[in-house]
Amino acid sequence: MERFQNIKESIKNAKNIKIIFPRNPNNDVLGSVLALYSAFKQLNKQVFVPEERLSEEIIHFLRGEKKKIYITLNEEISEIYYEKKGDHVNLNIIPKDQNFNADNFSWEIVSEKNNASTGEHTEPLDLIIIIGVLRFAEIEKYLPTDEEDLFACTIVNIDNDLTNENYGDINIIDESPISKTTTILVKELSEFSFSKEVFDFLLFGFFSQEKISTKNISAIKWIINNGGTLDIYFEYQKKEKPSWVIYFEAALKNISLQEDEEIIFSYLRAEKSNNEQIESTLRISKIFREWINPKAFFLSFREDQQTKTIFYSSLPAIVKKIGTQYKGAFKETGGIITHNEKSPLEAIEELKEFL
Repeated sequence: MERFQNIKESIKNAKNIKIIFPRNPNNDVLGSVLALYSAFKQLNKQVFVPEERLSEEIIHFLRGEKKKIYITLNEEISEIYYEKKGDHVNLNIIPKDQNFNADNFSWEIVSEKNNASTGEHTEPLDLIIIIGVLRFAEIEKYLPTDEEDLFACTIVNIDNDLTNENYGDINIIDESPISKTTTILVKELSEFSFSKEVFDFLLFGFFSQEKISTKNISAIKWIINNGGTLDIYFEYQKKEKPSWVIYFEAALKNISLQEDEEIIFSYLRAEKSNNEQIESTLRISKIFREWINPKAFFLSFREDQQTKTIFYSSLPAIVKKIGTQYKGAFKETGGIITHNEKSPLEAIEELKEFL
């Protein structure tokens, strides 16, 4: 972790940072680039990226325009609150002086732009972060041409290809997804309060993987617990976020891991079941099995006022052990456990202790 601490100090001391990445980056790299870009901007750094390496979709994320309603009331306020009614919101502002009139009130729509720094920098760079680039020759033209400027800045090289040339002042080369390395780096900076957008970009990188190891579960849970969602993952694909994803995010937030055994546990809190939740639970179980592929998983939920647990295991010994202790319907690789008078959380805690 010393290398991450060194990068953290370099970031804190830097004013001008450049992020370099491959042309047509995969989504693992892309999520990391966008997460770091957003985090550095929130730290009031000048951040530069090579624009010719960005697609129009990515420029949209970097330069995206946000709008807000700016309300002015030239009176002292005694109370302000909002009410959600269906798909709209009522904002209630109560002045102290009830004799106010329309002349005391005004509103306007204000646009906020991220103002992405995709052009060339004019001041010397303090820090260059290179993500997912195997060879130094691929990025040499993006480095300062002045030798003194080059040696004055720190070069951080992050990659998950073990054949990387290790050309940085600090090299973090690991077989894990680059999104995980970036998550560890953001966690080092967690004394700063980052927006949801940073964590959404990290999840975007993780969930673009074909498969993911149980070793990455703790990083994903940390992202979710810091407000990360799959909003950007679906926005990037120009798809509406499905309702089952809300349950999936909840299951990830509640997930725990027996890492040495590669067994994952989770639960859904809802006390009353509905068809949407039951269908979502089945979908989540399939994702756990096929995408994460642990040696075993257990997912507890409510159905028909009863707690049940879907489980799967590639280890016959676990299935046999469950069958000797619990009631339910079992097959060779898993089944459904039924629990008497227990909440989903209580059922999971009991299973963790039993195993």
